[in-house]
Amino acid sequence: MKVAIIGPTDVPKVALAAGLEADAYQRCVAEAATGLARRGHELVIVPDRGIGLWAAEVYRQAGGPRVIGLVPSGGTGIQEEMGECQKHRHLCDVVIDDLTWPEQFPRICQLAEIMLCIGLSCGTMGEIVWTKWIGGPPVVVIEPLISGIPPEIMAETDVRLVADLEGFWEVAGLLDE
Repeated sequence: MKVAIIGPTDVPKVALAAGLEADAYQRCVAEAATGLARRGHELVIVPDRGIGLWAAEVYRQAGGPRVIGLVPSGGTGIQEEMGECQKHRHLCDVVIDDLTWPEQFPRICQLAEIMLCIGLSCGTMGEIVWTKWIGGPPVVVIEPLISGIPPEIMAETDVRLVADLEGFWEVAGLLDE
């Protein structure tokens, strides 16, 4: 199964804004990436900073079989200025770099069979919202690591809120692996 792990790149900033502890995001990512690697599932990420980068690093350390990395270029000045994907492309077995930052939103949705959301940011919301236009995949959100998702977004997407990673494994059908 191809599992995308999505979440903020600037974890300290969004954690502070949401009134949450930044360390909780890193612990959750480590557990999720290790679990996916041990179960032999593929990881889909944007290897920029924060959640995506942490997921790729831990997944690699745990012996995960295949990282598919979206390495966008182009887009707005701030996207170009802040992006660090090129620096981390070595973590990926497959690199998809024929896209801009705005184009990565639909592409990650097309590649993943399920998405695990660990925290929110503008970019993460974009990825979630794009699932409506792609026709999936389902997005499983670790609820204690967000301040909330607007009900309007919940009404138009297949977002499932879970209390912890155990809930993700269950929704993904990976509990017994």
